[in-house]
Amino acid sequence: MACETDRAIGPCELRSVPCDYCGTDEAEVLLTATDPTGTVPGEFNAVACRRCGLVRTDPQPTPETLGLAYPTDYSPHDASVRVPPPPTGFRCWCLVNYRGYPLDRRAPAAVRALLGPLAAVKFRGRYWIGYLPYEGDGRLLDFGCGVGRYVAQMAAAGWKAEGLDLAPKAVSAGRRAGLTIHQGTLPGADLPDGRYDAVTMWHALEHVPSPKATLEAARRLLRPGGRLMVVVPRFDSLSARWSGTSWYGLRLPRHLTHFTTAALRRHVAAAGFEVKQICSLRRPSLVRETLATLAEDRGSAVLRLLSRWRFPARLLSHISLLARRTDEVVCLARRP
Repeated sequence: MACETDRAIGPCELRSVPCDYCGTDEAEVLLTATDPTGTVPGEFNAVACRRCGLVRTDPQPTPETLGLAYPTDYSPHDASVRVPPPPTGFRCWCLVNYRGYPLDRRAPAAVRALLGPLAAVKFRGRYWIGYLPYEGDGRLLDFGCGVGRYVAQMAAAGWKAEGLDLAPKAVSAGRRAGLTIHQGTLPGADLPDGRYDAVTMWHALEHVPSPKATLEAARRLLRPGGRLMVVVPRFDSLSARWSGTSWYGLRLPRHLTHFTTAALRRHVAAAGFEVKQICSLRRPSLVRETLATLAEDRGSAVLRLLSRWRFPARLLSHISLLARRTDEVVCLARRP
């Protein structure tokens, strides 16, 4: 298929775009679905580039009307937020002694060596992924921050944390909570180059018109040696395979790019980063969400019942982790 002309459907103007990675127009349709929220009418395709394999949504909202593709009650923009208390107990001790957080004095080296294996086990969980090692001046920017819950979490842990989001409603909510939230996107935000020690993207990169341009802009904002963390839904996950158009991570037409692990690594490296680690994240709640959507799409009482129980989702998420095909993938990288 080749690129088509722009057209309007409902509140959005839609367009077909070439591959963000290699620029090729030709693509193969993998699946077709509708907007599960009903915000944007019509059908949308997930298509794979015939040259590099990157999967994108076709057609997709234009950058100028992309905000209209989100429902008014979109949860990341409609939630409440407050700054939590600083980490305490063993959590605080681990952050201070193994990740350099300025929350307390460090323990003697012998104690750190003795408890290191226990801390390593604790750091494996999804909750700990976001606690990047504290470096430099501790300046962190969370791109696509929504109302700023992660910004609040990191500010409480000692970072000079800021957020960036395009939605006025979300930005206002974060600012009311006392957080530093900028309105805008990448590229385009009026922020100084080399300002940050870390840039994070929690389920944000799949929403932007050009992931390549966004990653390149993030690189410019980082100081040399600064860290990048990107978390995205994983298109080559087991859940995506067995649930098809009911998969939680599809979300057409708001998710514009659908990353496999290889595609995410390639995109981050092409933007000038040194990829340090790619790892799977286990999150049973996403499996439950997929089961609930599948139950609704198929009208299945059995699937609806399974989606309400924690055990089936936990079991499926463990199987996905063993197969290294979980619903989420995280990429950790550095600016050279």
